[in-house]
Amino acid sequence: MLRPRHPAYLLVALIAASLMWYAATGKRRATISVRSTKANLTLVNMPSDLLLTSSVPDTITLQLRGPLTLNPAAGGIPEVFLDLTEAMPGRSTYAIDVSGVRLPPEVEVIAVEPTEIEIELERVLLRSLALSPTVEGSPAPGFVINLVQVDPPRITVQGPESRLSTLENVTTSALSVEGATGSIEAVVTPLLTDPLLRVLTGSPVTIRVNIALQPQPQDDSVLTPETTK
Repeated sequence: MLRPRHPAYLLVALIAASLMWYAATGKRRATISVRSTKANLTLVNMPSDLLLTSSVPDTITLQLRGPLTLNPAAGGIPEVFLDLTEAMPGRSTYAIDVSGVRLPPEVEVIAVEPTEIEIELERVLLRSLALSPTVEGSPAPGFVINLVQVDPPRITVQGPESRLSTLENVTTSALSVEGATGSIEAVVTPLLTDPLLRVLTGSPVTIRVNIALQPQPQDDSVLTPETTK
């Protein structure tokens, strides 16, 4: 059996290695931390015939555990994807799945807030609506508005079913005829105050206002001289 020539040196080396291993292990244990960070929430694979009609948070909170020296956001803000492939019209609750969050290997998600969100989806419809031109002001004295025309008379609007069903027509931005002495024509904009509605008609909308002289009243009375007898 071989014996070390310097047993004391070997013993010192073993003790030193053990102490170094213990210190390194303790350091790793000491640097493990739990922290919260924001993650972007992104909706993916939404069916093309559906439209989101409810508010959805831009971010959610992730509780992470891992080495303190690692920055989970070093490669950018974490992103959580909510898959809506199987989504149907109506209001439904969807669980937040964090299994696809990209993080360093040593970092794990131990909690998420909120754990689920409620989303309302509606079918997207197209509807042809009449345009209602808006004219402001008055022509110059002695002139009147004879005719107001809008071209095209109708436009196609896209939006969720509930919003389109209550819409009867679409007004336009105003055309001023204040002090005008002749006909006016201008390009205007269809006004849709609901951000979920949008105009699909590509051609510009034009208002034509025909202004003419005000007709003078005719005096039908005939003056005849008084006959002296």
